[in-house]
Amino acid sequence: MQPRGESRSLLLATKRFSLPLSTVLSRNQRRTPSRYALVVNWLAAQLSRETSSGRFIPEMDGLRFVAIAMVILFHLNGYLTAKTPLQVAGTHSTWVAQMAQVGFHGVELFFVISGFILGLPFAAHHLNGATPVSLRKYYLRRLTRLEPPFFVTALGLFVLAVWGQGRTAAALLPHLAASLFYLHNLIYGSASSVIGVAWSLEIEVQFYLLVPLLTLLFAIRRRWLRRLSVLGLILVTLSAQSLFVEQGGRASLSILGYLQFFLAGFLLADIFLADWKESPQPSVHWDIVSLLGWPLMFFILRSDVITHWTFVLLIFLLYSAAFRGHLGRRIFSNPWITAIGGMCYSIYLIHYEVISAVARFTDRIHPGGPYWVYFFIQLVLVGSAILLICGLYFVLLEKPCMRRDWWQRMWGYSPGEICSTGPLAQISAAE
Repeated sequence: MQPRGESRSLLLATKRFSLPLSTVLSRNQRRTPSRYALVVNWLAAQLSRETSSGRFIPEMDGLRFVAIAMVILFHLNGYLTAKTPLQVAGTHSTWVAQMAQVGFHGVELFFVISGFILGLPFAAHHLNGATPVSLRKYYLRRLTRLEPPFFVTALGLFVLAVWGQGRTAAALLPHLAASLFYLHNLIYGSASSVIGVAWSLEIEVQFYLLVPLLTLLFAIRRRWLRRLSVLGLILVTLSAQSLFVEQGGRASLSILGYLQFFLAGFLLADIFLADWKESPQPSVHWDIVSLLGWPLMFFILRSDVITHWTFVLLIFLLYSAAFRGHLGRRIFSNPWITAIGGMCYSIYLIHYEVISAVARFTDRIHPGGPYWVYFFIQLVLVGSAILLICGLYFVLLEKPCMRRDWWQRMWGYSPGEICSTGPLAQISAAE
């Protein structure tokens, strides 16, 4: 995808080549009058994730920002309404609370992104003749990229629960073991009592295992038949869920309850490569889709029936608008938006612990008035703590694992042993 605008060019340059600030400033003084803008872009680039392939699709990180923001709003509202001693009139009925209560659907936004990112290199091979994806490197990358932060977090929360909360190690050890092997949903039929957010990560891992099989859909040569097959599989999935998947049961906590969102990501990847040629052309019509669609999303999420049959389609349209709209591209490519979105894994892993630790001190701060004023104050205070603590967590723990050869360097192996698998085939390895 070609860079759009000087600020985007600068961001891509700093991401790809890690240029020092002095070099960035000297090279861009003539083109960009604002040194402040250069510093801001440079700093955002330093806080952004690394991509081992050198390719960067900013809209995806911008959409990650929306997904993690929804999850944070959901958990913050839940904490405030359940544990805050201050009772604010109309807490559960205010528009802010109602919007926050549907924030758990941000997880499904993540699933569509996963389908897009992991589907791209396989689609590039089948549709454009790119180098085949090495399954050994694919699975190794999943292991070395995602496991270290997850293991450290799970073990840390286990220690915190035993030593800090007085819970017994004997009771928690089986749950910890099941969580570390991504089997807690299947064994216990509920989220982990050690690391609750891991329920969605277990579904992601199931998808990772199925990707080589599911991406055979891209091997269908006829474009209309290939896309019709994906749409048909989405419809079959939705119908099967309505008939056979019990809400709250083990199946609903597996990929069987969310397959349609990953498939929507596949469809977006297909269009991104075959129709948009990796460079979507903007149109004002897609800005209208964004302006109407995002508020509409919060409205339809209040109805379970409507959500089940229309949410996946609406996400697909909104993600398309993020690529195709003038306004959407500007918003979702903003350096700070993409920087925070790029840290979403670290934020997701520990954000609730930060909320619990900080809100117990800030929840008494309330000038009076409606709940939305109180919620906004808490969002600023707790949200700032989340960005600071999770940002440090990202820089110290997750970002080093984004370097494809970090484990080889640790044990003294040559970084050159991992070779390129083609431009687009490396996109998934960077995630």
